[in-house]
Formats: sequence, C-alpha cells, structure tokens
Amino acid sequence: MDSGRTSATIFSLTHDLPAPRASGAVPADGLDAGRLGMGSDLLACGIHWIGRAGARLQVPQDLAEQMPVQLHVGGSEPLIGRTLWSDGNEAGLAFDAPVDVLGMLARALARTSAERRRLPRIELRHTVGVHHGGDVEQFRTRDISQGGVGVEARGLAVDEAVQLTFDGMRPLDGIVRWVIGETAGIVFAEELGWQTLFPWLRGIQHALLPGGAALEGEGLLQDKLAIRLDLPGRVREGTAWWNCRIHALTAHQVEFEARQSFCPGAPLWVALPEIGGGPARVLQTRQGRTLAEFRLPLRDSDLRMLTASRRPG
Repeated sequence: MDSGRTSATIFSLTHDLPAPRASGAVPADGLDAGRLGMGSDLLACGIHWIGRAGARLQVPQDLAEQMPVQLHVGGSEPLIGRTLWSDGNEAGLAFDAPVDVLGMLARALARTSAERRRLPRIELRHTVGVHHGGDVEQFRTRDISQGGVGVEARGLAVDEAVQLTFDGMRPLDGIVRWVIGETAGIVFAEELGWQTLFPWLRGIQHALLPGGAALEGEGLLQDKLAIRLDLPGRVREGTAWWNCRIHALTAHQVEFEARQSFCPGAPLWVALPEIGGGPARVLQTRQGRTLAEFRLPLRDSDLRMLTASRRPG
C-alpha cells in the first residue's frame, strides 16, 4: 500500500470470502499492486479486496481453481492459500490461515513518511449511533475511512446533518452525502487522522464482544414496575461514548447492553431517547449487560413521556 495516495483497494475486517463481482462491473484504477506466486511463476496482479480469509485480485489471465498460490503484498511474508474461482480478469483466493489485515496496514504506514500516511477504506460491520432530526437510531456500518462512513440505513436524506456515535470515540458531526436504496454515505465534518482511526480499528478488532446469548433467568433490573424497553441509547465513561440498548428503566435505575464492560462503581452518563438522561453509577454487570443507578431520580413526567412515545399506533 502506498499510503501517500488514496488507494482503491478495500481492506476488510470481516471473515468473508471473496465472491465474483457482478457482470459488467468496471475495472477499478488505483489498486495496490501485488504478486501472485504459482510454483516457479510470479504473476503481477492488482488487489481489489483483501480480508482476513481471502482476497479478490485483478489478474491478466485465467487461473485454475484450487491451485496453491502465494500472494506477495509489500515487503510482508507471502500469504499462503489457494484459488477459489477465476473469470480471466479477476480471481478469488482463500487463505490457509487468518490474516492480520491491520498489521499489514501498520507495516505499510511505517514505510511511509508521517506527512504522507493515510489509511485506505476499511470494510467493517459495526454498530454506529446516528442522531438526526430529533431521532436516535443504530445502524450497521459497511465501511469507514478517514473522511466518512458508509452505513446500512433507511430514513436518511441527502444533505441532512447528523451526529455519529462510534463505540469508544467522541461524537462526530457529519453530512449525508448520498443515499442509494438502503445504504447511505456520510462525510465527517472534520476528517479523522490516521492516528485516531487506526488505534480505534485495532481496539475494535481486539474487543471482547458480548456472547450474544440471552440473559438466563430474570434481568438485572428486577423491579416489577420497571418499564421494559429495547431502545437505542448512549453511555459515556470519561470522554469516550458507547452505543447501548436500553432494556429496562425505573426512576432510579437503568439496565442496558453495550460492547464495553464497565466496572462496578464506575461513574457514567447515560443518554436516553426522548428524555435526555443523566449521571449514574454502575451497580453490577453480567453477560454484557450493565445495571446502573441514577444519581438523581428521573421525573415521573419523563417516564410517562418515554412510555407514551413508545406506545404503538
């Protein structure tokens, strides 16, 4: 990767294997160069997409399926794998072992002068909180770069101002630049530096995610009068914000689920839809869920507003 330019190669943090592109797709320019080793032969290629499990390459000839290959990228050790498919212009590879994509990018950045360092677009499936028009929604990202993010979303409009919450970052302002079907592209009001984006990506890659299994027995908030919800919210610890799902609420306590694990006694700010929120203290955590106690009880009028706004029809 030449980090001094904008690369057309997509680097992916997913576990996907490469699939052939739709027929009639236009070949991309500005791809990172690689070399494909096949026995004693070494074939020049362009890298369309590379992820943990495989790569999609631009190649000058048809390749046999299930052929052992070595993909040389920059000065790194060759990536060992086999061909999955080939159509004469492109080929898909499956690697024998998972690839550290961010490690590959880190080595490329280290070979580039500081003033020219720039990350390419990174494919990433991650939750982002999107605040627009008074609403708070949580969408899935498709990809992210220093300049913006692609999301799977409905209800966004071109030129609409939004605020974005990524787990572990400060909130970011942005503008919806395009909408196609159920996807949208959002440009950051202030571009992220690679010094911010790369450590964040590494943290996401290494994050211990909640197991995803339902909580056995009763939830953490066992008050029978608690309002049972499944709503998007946000929680702040120090200067970092995290997306969460609000599951239960009383005037005094809130139960939510987040990627981040919070220690008992930790001070938080819990942002709730419709009614704002307030400071809270962690009481206990279990299986990715957190029970926190508000320092100041919520008002009855706020609870009624939240309940009424979520009542169907």
